Amino acid sequence: MKDFLEILRYDSEELQARFKRSSIEGRGTSQEISDFREHAVQEFVKKYYPFPYRISKGGIYDSYGRRSDSVDCLILNPNHPHTVNQSGKHSLIVADGVDVAIEVKPDIANRHELHRALVQGRSVKLLRRRVNTLLFVNQRPEYIRDLSKQVPFFIFSMKAKADIDVTIQEIKSYYEENEVPISEQLDVVVIIDKGIIVNYKYKELYPWNADFTDEQKGGWFFEEWGANTLAGFLFHLDRVFGASTDINEKFLKYYLLSETYPSRPV
Repeated sequence: MKDFLEILRYDSEELQARFKRSSIEGRGTSQEISDFREHAVQEFVKKYYPFPYRISKGGIYDSYGRRSDSVDCLILNPNHPHTVNQSGKHSLIVADGVDVAIEVKPDIANRHELHRALVQGRSVKLLRRRVNTLLFVNQRPEYIRDLSKQVPFFIFSMKAKADIDVTIQEIKSYYEENEVPISEQLDVVVIIDKGIIVNYKYKELYPWNADFTDEQKGGWFFEEWGANTLAGFLFHLDRVFGASTDINEKFLKYYLLSETYPSRPV
């Protein structure tokens, strides 16, 4: 739907402008600048995940006693307990009620910032939901059942290396050097006006046309969404394994895919 994509392009321009203005509004204080940028992303997400979803931030606990690092934007499923304190913030956030964790890192061309996000992501991926919410769960491979018990982790960025392949290789190198298993790796990196880096961990999750061999499990892909990258962001949010069972087919994809977005392995 071209009108919907055009609205999202305006949203993208507005987000970029708000990120730039944050340096002025934050009066040079790094925490205030960070807060303004987080709020901009949270407000965009709220438009597409309205009540009874709730948008929050903070560390996530699982029922096994683990806690993640603090994450900038959390999409809380309607099943999440209303653990809001007097200041309006969630005093406790639990993995079985979190649909997606999104870390805002404006410039992942900065290797230090990129590595910080990867560390945060690993702390999220170490969590496990207690309850499996897949439909026809016993008909799914064990590795898909295991994946569905993890909280999906996204990085949202405005800037990466000019050559996206360099950023992708930095991510892959970090994981290789630190011996991070695929189960503890991020899922999606959004780079506004460029595209989406996706870690398709298993070939069953790949939504585009591709010929995988029997031996192939999945892989890293870059999707060149360009000016429609916010549409790609919503498309991938719509595809995650959420914190509750959804028996209805999701409809948003039909409004986001009126154009073809090339995807290539990296």
